Amino acid sequence: MKKITTIYIILVQLITINAFADNQTYIPEKAITERIISPKTIDNTNKNWQFKAKFSSNFSFTNNKDYVGQTDGSIYQFNINTESSANWHHTQHELLNELHILYGLSKTPQLEDIFKSKDQIQYISTYLYHLKTIDWIGPFARFKFTSSLFKGYYVSSNDENLILNYANGQVENIGILKANSRFNLVKSFEPMTIRGNLGFFANPYDSKKLKVELKFGSGFQRIITNDGFVLADDSTTTEIELNQLEDHTEAGLELETNLSGLINENVKWSVLSNFFFPLNDQDNINEELDGIEKLNTNIEGKLSSKLTQHFSMDYLLVIKRQPLILDEWQIQNGVVVNFHYDLL
Repeated sequence: MKKITTIYIILVQLITINAFADNQTYIPEKAITERIISPKTIDNTNKNWQFKAKFSSNFSFTNNKDYVGQTDGSIYQFNINTESSANWHHTQHELLNELHILYGLSKTPQLEDIFKSKDQIQYISTYLYHLKTIDWIGPFARFKFTSSLFKGYYVSSNDENLILNYANGQVENIGILKANSRFNLVKSFEPMTIRGNLGFFANPYDSKKLKVELKFGSGFQRIITNDGFVLADDSTTTEIELNQLEDHTEAGLELETNLSGLINENVKWSVLSNFFFPLNDQDNINEELDGIEKLNTNIEGKLSSKLTQHFSMDYLLVIKRQPLILDEWQIQNGVVVNFHYDLL
């Protein structure tokens, strides 16, 4: 009996030692919850690549008949959203790749045709080098591509007189655009923004309730438009003004903050703020921008509530200003119910 007991104890110890030996990064659960500054642990195993892919969509339908304040007819909205990532980790090196595609269609009683309401493709590749002594800071390099997938049109439910303001200062009155007719503003993949960054990152706080990511450095931005147009209507006139877009190259300083966290197990939030200040001089439709007017701003907020395993309700807010594209604040917000499925 004593021999059996001795053999049993030895086997248990061997199994325990083997389990811990296979998991070099084991940290007791209590230590994880008590960490204040918690840098990301880099995976040193052979499984360095991590792939994720998520598909989500939403659809809404509204029909009005003799409803006060609304036009009779049906309103349809359909949106699809795909998010995928391919991330590589090895010792102090980290490569993050993200691809995001958003596309939406709408149909209202005012317009005969279905029209595009959302259209964006974005690819971001970021390389980070984590310092040995303090692995939550280090240098980074990033490439970012943003554009639209399909052509963009101006469509109105009324007859409109269109005025084209060209980049060279020429003004052209192209006459009346009939109701429900289309005027081509931009082609596919226009405008296209290509940006590169070099600088330093810091991820000083990482917990379930709050995660803080900071990036600061120099930035290079190239805007390619192929002479498309953007709506820049003057409300004081009866005509509809369209401004011609111009290609631009900018170089300057960039600051980005990314805050995210969980309110509870079913509700999460995130706020991304990006500020790019070009140091070279640029003109915008014969108007010289100076000082703070040159600042490019992009703020994206999201509040997501998980309803079931595959359904969630999101509130989205986007506030941005790109003075060389349109010297106005662009604001978009809305509430959507998503069906989502993790492909990978």
